[in-house]
Amino acid sequence: MKERSEEDKQEIIAEALDRFESASDSWSYIYEEAVEDVKFVDDDEDGQWSDQMLKSRANRPCLTFDKLSTSVDRVIGGQLSNMPSVKIRAAEEGDEDIAEVYQGLIRQIDQRGIQAIKTAFKFAVKGGFGCFLVDHDYIDDVSLDQDILIREVKNPFSVLIDPIIQAERTTEARFGFLFQDMERKEFDRLYPDQPDVSESEFLTSNTSETWITEDYVRVADYYRIVLEESTLVQLSDGRVLDLKEVQPVRDELNLQGITLGKTRKVQKRKLERFKITANNILEEVECVGRYIPIVPVLGKTSNINGKFISRGLVRKAKDAQRLYNYSRSVAVEVTALTPKQPYFVTPAMIKGHESKWRNMMVSNDPVLTFNFDQGQKPYRESPAQGSPGLMQDAQLAAEDIKATTGIYDANLGQQGQEISGVAMGKRQFQGEMSNFEFQDQLVDAIELSGRICIDMIRSVYDTERQIRIVGEDEKEEVISINKTLMDAQTGQYVKTMDLSAGNYDIKVASGPSFSTRKQETAEQLSTIISQNPAMSELVGDVLFKNLDLVGGDEVIKRLRSAGVKAGIIEPDEQEAAALQQQIQQAKQIEAQAAQLELALKQAEVMTEQAEARERESKAQMNTVKSAVEQLKLAEAQEDLETKEIAQMRLRQSVGLPLI
Repeated sequence: MKERSEEDKQEIIAEALDRFESASDSWSYIYEEAVEDVKFVDDDEDGQWSDQMLKSRANRPCLTFDKLSTSVDRVIGGQLSNMPSVKIRAAEEGDEDIAEVYQGLIRQIDQRGIQAIKTAFKFAVKGGFGCFLVDHDYIDDVSLDQDILIREVKNPFSVLIDPIIQAERTTEARFGFLFQDMERKEFDRLYPDQPDVSESEFLTSNTSETWITEDYVRVADYYRIVLEESTLVQLSDGRVLDLKEVQPVRDELNLQGITLGKTRKVQKRKLERFKITANNILEEVECVGRYIPIVPVLGKTSNINGKFISRGLVRKAKDAQRLYNYSRSVAVEVTALTPKQPYFVTPAMIKGHESKWRNMMVSNDPVLTFNFDQGQKPYRESPAQGSPGLMQDAQLAAEDIKATTGIYDANLGQQGQEISGVAMGKRQFQGEMSNFEFQDQLVDAIELSGRICIDMIRSVYDTERQIRIVGEDEKEEVISINKTLMDAQTGQYVKTMDLSAGNYDIKVASGPSFSTRKQETAEQLSTIISQNPAMSELVGDVLFKNLDLVGGDEVIKRLRSAGVKAGIIEPDEQEAAALQQQIQQAKQIEAQAAQLELALKQAEVMTEQAEARERESKAQMNTVKSAVEQLKLAEAQEDLETKEIAQMRLRQSVGLPLI
């Protein structure tokens, strides 16, 4: 940040004070009415009774029967359960993969800042104005990396935005303030080097005395947009860059055959942020972007002859709620003032039972004895009845609250005059449509927040690092961005996942959240399977995917495995690879089995051959043995002819030639 002279600082202070006063005048009536509306539903101490009524009904019942808060809670709860979602699309020179990263990153930013968005929407529904802040800050005290944050604004009435947004788009805002009135002791502790400014010295500057008092000092974050003249140039490869960025690398571009084309002078928006008091700049805070990062969430808006109106759900229903409180309070008062109706008795009727009769209002004795007097018994007149007009007024006021808020019994889950489910659904839809503008204003705010984030991402996430993104299924993933790698074909270094390249558009989709859609899908699939059990083989894995069950992932894995093997479920890439591997393994096992079977058959043949040879060998041995025995017998008998025959058989059996 550049060094500023004392004169420049005083000009900034003067500009800020002038703009603060102008914005305060433009928003004061809106804030006053909004504060009254918020107080009406949130203040527990007679917030729904005006001071005039409380004074006129001193020492008389002023009861609050709050029927309006339920309608407010219904609108808030119904929207918070169906938060809008951000969609990022690639525009000029944009990349679809990087658009997915932008979307996941913004979704993660929104999730971390969801409380800030909820708070702003609550104030918008109640009073017609809420806001939150899109900021960026270092991750921690030992890091040089920053993250984009959505900060909660607990008191939206301590915020002032350029009144131009009452007539133009919010992106046209030129300045904004977030301020707080800090105790002097705390201010002196945080800023000990600041000169002590007395109240009298301050008041000579012709500024509102609310900036500094004896006990407090107002400290404000002042955001402003300044315009800087710049020259855009179009390169021969189609890129449009700032000429200041191109000049230092012009020779390198010429070597690559890239030349400069047409140029255009523009006024570029630049965001600046200062922490100020009424007479000094305490700090100039580093910031990036082209938009004022204060995001307003408005209510039902209108413009009456140049006067901007933004109201919540409460404003039109306050009179009906006051009438209801008044009617019920007067009814309670009338009932309390109704005189007790005593028994009419004669002394003879209660003679001997006087103590029981005197204590009958505090006694639990179920028996009350008396004496007949000339055939008569004690009696009492019927008590006075309350005014039916008061109860009728209360009933009419209750109906008026429904009519002015658009929230009927069916919207609150109560049984109304509607009988059929179709009629109840139509009445619920009517209530939702009557308050659709609140949802539409929230969508506009989230779209503006996303646009500010897109603008900041280029500068905040500009180095090589890892970031966490969130998918549509709300699962987190850590990816690397702005990583420089060498292109194997060209030998040049290129940056992957470069978040500073290209342009991106944003679109906000409203409707049920992902968790709500999961629940609805599970219910519908359960109904389908109960009606047709055979469908469980086809959609069973999808059903369990939408049920948050312990061990559900294992069930899904088993169902898909069985379905893929049966050919019922189309496998994904991982399952297809696993299935192909299983098929290859099965083929290998089959080949090994065939080889083993062939080896067994060969072994059987060899065994049979060996057995045959053994049988032949045994037969030959028997032949030799027989020939030897015959030879011995011939020698013993000295029979030459038999001896010669035996010798011939012996030589023949052992394979010797005959002589």
